[in-house]
Amino acid sequence: MSSNSSISPASAVSSASSGSGPRSVANALLVVDMIGKSVMGMASRNDQVRFRKDDVGANFECFSVPEISLSDYMVSPVFMKLKESTAIWKAAFILIKRLFAAAPTILTPMTAHRIVLCAYLIAMKATTDRVLSNKLVSRYGGVALTNLNTMERHFLAIINWEVCISAEEYSALDSVYSLPLASSASKRLATAILFAR
Repeated sequence: MSSNSSISPASAVSSASSGSGPRSVANALLVVDMIGKSVMGMASRNDQVRFRKDDVGANFECFSVPEISLSDYMVSPVFMKLKESTAIWKAAFILIKRLFAAAPTILTPMTAHRIVLCAYLIAMKATTDRVLSNKLVSRYGGVALTNLNTMERHFLAIINWEVCISAEEYSALDSVYSLPLASSASKRLATAILFAR
């Protein structure tokens, strides 16, 4: 990746987070839902993959497929707490795509939640100065801190520490995931989902 086409974390966050209020919250929920469905679509290609104990993928694997949907997991209050959460999720999705390109079988229905958690953590550190601690992210993500730290190291090693996001990558993602709300009904639905938690 060429570093001269990278954008600074501050400009990435400011361009991807569009203020506060009900409309931006509803848009953030829709973006997160679309990203969650995209990740599960990629993971479903590997639904028969199981890792041996010494495989790198075993570090991300749950004992069974989590009952909570990936989209519901992603809109946990702690992950939506930061005003930059939409930008962080977009960056996390780009990092997940890099991971998937480097190790296509690592993303499965049994690893998706933990990979997403780890991608969020890394994206948060790479795109904003307001960072939640690994301890807090592990607690809300339902993963032991030592496991999260191990997963973060493995994730970074697999993507060769390429955490800078180019302007082109953000633009391509924005063209897909920054869709305006189609109607006031979808806005009310997204807002209802947020406040039902």
